[in-house]
Order: sequence, then C-alpha cells, then structure tokens
Amino acid sequence: MCGIAGFIDKSNKYDIAEREDLLHRMLGLIEHRGGDSMGIKTIGSVTMGHTRLSILDADKRAYQPMASDNTVLSFNGEIYNHSKLRSQYCKSQKISSYSDTSTLFALLQTLSLKKVLALIHGMYAFSFLDMRNKSLSLILDKLAIKPLYYVDTPDFFAWASEIKAFKAIPGFKFKFRDDGLEEFMCFRYIVGEKTLFKNIYKMQAGEILTFSLKTNFFNKKIYYKLQKSKKQSGSSLSRLLKDSVYNHLMSDIPTGIQLSGGVDSSLVAYFAQKFSKKPLHTFSIGLKNNKWNEFIYSDMVAKLLKTNHHKITFSKRDFIRLFSKLTYHLDEPIVHPNTIPMYLLAKEARKYTKVLLTGEGADEVFYGYNRYFQKLLKSSKDILISNSFTDPKFVSSILKKFNPVFLKRLAIIKNVEGASIVNRVSYYDVYSYLPHVLLRQDKAGMVANIENRVPFLYDSVCEYGYNSKDKVGKYGGKNSIKKIALKYLPKDLVLRKKIGFGLPISNWLKDNSGFLPHLSNLKNHQIIKRYFIKSEINQLINEHVAEDNDHSSILFTLISLMTWYDIFINTSLPHKP
Repeated sequence: MCGIAGFIDKSNKYDIAEREDLLHRMLGLIEHRGGDSMGIKTIGSVTMGHTRLSILDADKRAYQPMASDNTVLSFNGEIYNHSKLRSQYCKSQKISSYSDTSTLFALLQTLSLKKVLALIHGMYAFSFLDMRNKSLSLILDKLAIKPLYYVDTPDFFAWASEIKAFKAIPGFKFKFRDDGLEEFMCFRYIVGEKTLFKNIYKMQAGEILTFSLKTNFFNKKIYYKLQKSKKQSGSSLSRLLKDSVYNHLMSDIPTGIQLSGGVDSSLVAYFAQKFSKKPLHTFSIGLKNNKWNEFIYSDMVAKLLKTNHHKITFSKRDFIRLFSKLTYHLDEPIVHPNTIPMYLLAKEARKYTKVLLTGEGADEVFYGYNRYFQKLLKSSKDILISNSFTDPKFVSSILKKFNPVFLKRLAIIKNVEGASIVNRVSYYDVYSYLPHVLLRQDKAGMVANIENRVPFLYDSVCEYGYNSKDKVGKYGGKNSIKKIALKYLPKDLVLRKKIGFGLPISNWLKDNSGFLPHLSNLKNHQIIKRYFIKSEINQLINEHVAEDNDHSSILFTLISLMTWYDIFINTSLPHKP
C-alpha cells in the first residue's frame, strides 16, 4: 500500500529543517511505493515519513504519518478486521477517517502494543513513536508479508521499506557482507535479520523492535510464531478461505487477480468472483511459446468464471532489458527469473487496479512442494538443505573459502524438533523460504505501484493449515485444498502435475542477444576474482556454452550477484538502471 521511512537523530546534530530534508530524500528513493501523497512528521529527535498509495479512504484525513500530541504512526499494509475492531474498541473515540490506519492509531492510543498485535489480522510493517514512554517501535506482520529494514550507526538509527532509502543517510556506505556469500550461493537468499549488505538488517516475521529514546539502544522480540494446537478451528477450511478472500477484497477501488493457472490462484479467483457483482480483472503472463506459459489453464479458469481476462506476453528482449532495473528495485540479486514477468504483469494490471490477489503461501503451509515427500529426509541436516538450490558440496568447490555453518537455519528447524519430518520441512520453509518469496512479490508489485495480497496467509487459514492432518491424502500434497477446488474447478486443472514458472534461461545464457555477454563480463569481474576459484567458474561457462553440461542455475545466480554488486556496491546511488 505504501512506503515508510524514518530515523532518530541520536546525537541531535541536525535542526528540524535538515532532518525533514534528509527524510524527504529517503522517501524520494522509495516514492514508487506510493505517489498519491507524501508526509513527514518530527517530534523530538525522531523524524518519520510516509509515501502513500491510496487504496482505502483517499480522504486527506487518512494521510500519514498520523500524529497526536505524543504519538506518531507510519503504517504500510492492510488490517482486514479493522472495521470490527473499531466497533468493539473505539466507540468512545472520535476518529477522523474510516481507514484501517485510523483504526490502528486509535487502538494504539488506548491499548498496549501487545494487545493490539493480538487483535489485528493482516499484513503490515509500521513504526510507532510513543513519547509517553520515550520509545520508538518497529513492527512486522506475523509472516513477513511486508518488508522493513533498519540500520544503526553512531549518529542515526534509521528504518525504511526498502534498502535503497539508506543511501540518503549522511556518511553511510553500502558494503558487501561477504560472510553471507556461502549461504547466498547455496540458497540464493539470507535467512534471518542479516542481508547481503554490511550493517543493514531486515525485520523478521512476527517481530517487534523497540528503540529507547532514553538510552539510544534497542531490543527485539518475537511476538508470534506458528504453533501446533490440539484445538481445531470450528470452521471448515472452505469457510475460512471464503472469509479470507472476502476480507482481502477490502478496497475502495477495483481488485484484480494474479491468475497463474495453478490450483491456488484459481481457487482464490473463484471465491473472489463469487463475491463480486461485476466481472473481475484477471491477469496471466508467459512467453509466446506455449512451452513457456500456462495460458491453457488460466484461460480455462477465466472462461469458467467469466472474468475480464488479460494475457500478457513478454520476450527475451524484455527480460534482458529489465534485468538491471528489477535488481535495483529488489535491493538484492534476482534469483527467481519469474520476478521480471511478475513485474510486467503488475505493470499491465495497474491500468485497471492497484490491488492484486495471489495464491502465494499455499505450498509452504499445505505441503505443496514435491521435496516434502523425499524419503531421504531424515535429519536436521537433510531438512536444512532441502530447500537449497545448489548442493553445498558443489558451492565449496567454486568458492575460495567455505564455512557452511547456517546457524540461523538450524535454529528454525530446532523450534519444531519433535514434529514429523514433513511438518518440520514445512515450518522451515515458512520461516526461511517464504519471507524471501514474499519480499520479491512485494517489491516487484510496488515498482508498478501495485499491492499484492495473499489470502492463503490470513491468520485463520494459515493456522488451520499448519495444524491440519488433511494436508496429505488421496490427492497428494495440498489434499485439503484440492478437495475444495474439485467442487468448483475442472479436474484436469486441480489434479495436474505441479510445475513452476519456467523460463529458457539455459538457452538465453548461450545467446549473444541474451546473457552470453554477461558471461563474458563474469569471467573477469572483481567479485569472481576476490571470492571464487576463477578456473572453476571459467570451466562452468565453457561447458555450458559448448552444451557439454547445463550449468544455467549456478551461472544465472552468479550473473544476478554480479549485476547487484555493480549497482549497489561498485557505483554510487541513487541511480535507476
């Protein structure tokens, strides 16, 4: 919905005009997340800002940051049960607008933060300044659907929805955190609070960070974790899904559906269309070649539901042209090639809406991946590498130094030590792989000024799925979802073999109009010379180009890392490729 940013001038070096100018520059670097309005508020040493994408209540009284005499709120996201909470807890308060942010602000005036977080359901990242106890709190939603980062320097404690905003902080330099290279090369992303940047950290799922204005120190704690419960929900999964989709349609503008042709997004589309009086807009994307799209299935669903369906095609040229731009906007290397078509879909959808519903999250919670059922998964070590993209042994053969500790990943697995193997893998994915996927989806959408929403990750649905015993059955993984879908959708679609959104990256790596020039640059790039065994990388490139072996997965990862390094580490931002 928006972008937030702010900082604490820890040493009180700057006057109000200088602080607000600095924050204006931070917001300018993430302006694509909003654009409808921009606001800045300073109290004491704290300056908070917001760039808004108006979805619910476009009235000026809903603009942010929202402030009282001693509190300030800057909020990004959606609180789907805010109307119910307003009627229950805010009857005595005069609230200026009907937005969910206004409801949250009212709740924070009268209830403890702990109580508020127990009540709200949605996706959110927000900062809340409370001068009553001289503290600043940063809060991330229960499953890290929205992104939020922070830095702590001698002069500033700062936070923002995207990393690039920190380039505006005086004296702060972007530096490569090379001790994360082993994990990145094995998994393509970093788990936990660390990033590929030195001294830049990300908020984790269900986390509160509290900064004391009295001491200039902060502490963090987790306020929510998925847990096994013997008490099952009184509602069926079908009812919970319907309620979730209904809640996710909350908007003052038309809502669209990202329709992949898979069972998850198709089921979301079915329920959403049932709640809509008008045909919804649905969007699918793929290459023109039918081998690299799933239009046959998305067309099937769109025709059944009678939606206003949009098929978007893109080319290799589009992909190459946008590669650097999307790397810049992601703040990290593009390791999922479908990030670029995801952006192109959002760009087309923005002509009709600001909101897209997706099927993201169902695979992690309801056992949708084939790897969950590998018989070789027996130990914590097996689970740890189950969602790796590259075998650690192979990574060790190409890196000059390799120390595969991965303590944060092992700690996640240890949290569910007594559970079944398949449940432990699912939990591990929810708290390692899923936040990375959601971050990519958020940023690829926000580049196009689109908010993506995820009904399968609504609190009640996610908790039901995590505790359900019907995730595996007659129809394999996602058994309970497929049983519901079979009531409404074609059997051929529901029970077809799961395939990912593939692209011919292997071929593009051999093509002069594709990534072949990038491979030439890779051979002599400083990141290869510094951290990798150059002869090994050259051999991988030569074997792939000669078609002796397919090394597309590792070579694409290296090209992505090189591109990111050149944009953020080798050059001075701001610059938009």
